[in-house]
Amino acid sequence: MRKIIFIILISTFIISCKNETKSQKELNNENVELDWLEKWFSAWELMSKEVLELPKTTPPEMFFYDEKYVYTTSSISAPIGKSFNGPKLFGEKLPWKRQLHNDTLTIPNGQRIPIQLMTFAAPSEQKNVDAFFVMAAPIFWKSTGIESNQVSLDKLLTGVFLHEFSHTRQMNGIGSKITEFDEKHTFKYEVSDDIIQDYFINDSLYIKKYNKEVNLFYSAYNSNTKEELYSLTKQGIDLLKERQKKYLMPENKILVEMDNVFLSMEGIGQYLIVSWLTHPQGGNYPIDIAIEAARRDSKWWSQDEGLALFLVFSKMKNPNWKIMFSNNPIDIVTLIEKEITIANTVHN
Repeated sequence: MRKIIFIILISTFIISCKNETKSQKELNNENVELDWLEKWFSAWELMSKEVLELPKTTPPEMFFYDEKYVYTTSSISAPIGKSFNGPKLFGEKLPWKRQLHNDTLTIPNGQRIPIQLMTFAAPSEQKNVDAFFVMAAPIFWKSTGIESNQVSLDKLLTGVFLHEFSHTRQMNGIGSKITEFDEKHTFKYEVSDDIIQDYFINDSLYIKKYNKEVNLFYSAYNSNTKEELYSLTKQGIDLLKERQKKYLMPENKILVEMDNVFLSMEGIGQYLIVSWLTHPQGGNYPIDIAIEAARRDSKWWSQDEGLALFLVFSKMKNPNWKIMFSNNPIDIVTLIEKEITIANTVHN
């Protein structure tokens, strides 16, 4: 669900042409209400302009679905779909189609994915389109019992959308790096943002060191003085580099670079969640509630530490996050190290 690379799932589901025709006639007589998607798009427009300051670009191909229908801008997933006036993105009309999915979703490369709870971005094979994006509608999430103790499910899902949708703008930068990792190296586990966690999830000593490192970054963000901010952040960076040298390099030295890349990719996504949850036009929650909601019990390492790193860097300076979406991105660890070096030079 959280992979930026292609997921390869084969479905042998056979669709009856007779039943499909009857169902489509039924569908054509129904109204389509996608208020939830309009809210998601509005949130992306807000964050894209005010936080990321990204220029407009060609939208990704999009696939949203509930328990019965797929709503998509791709004719591949809805070959007999009915066109409808769906939500606009940045004021531009999109080629929306709707069709009964019959429990399977066809993505741009022609593969069929069983309908399940998922959201992900992946490279597109279509001309002039960098990515495609898939996400289940809110009613699908509600039916599986997903909820948040800190914010409403509606606000949480908007945050999830922002996080995953941001990856559609990273395919030519961070995305290409991940593809290169996968194609040029061999690993014990699947290449994903959880690969470091997969390697060390059963190593209690590693986890102890990792938790100490992460706690230092969150303590740095919550610090009251600039001196304490930089001091605690440097301690955290020192532990991070020590962890990478002791554990990651002996396994595979490329894991060090991968760690930094995935912390950056997941961190900016988590930072968007917090930014939207605290924005007056978004969730309008206090920052501590927003951070707690985004951390979600610290279950995913790259997301949790990535968020801490972005929060720390945003407190150090007024950041320009465009670098995370460029064709030549600089990872968040390197950015923080440079800022610490600059601060030390000025101080001395």
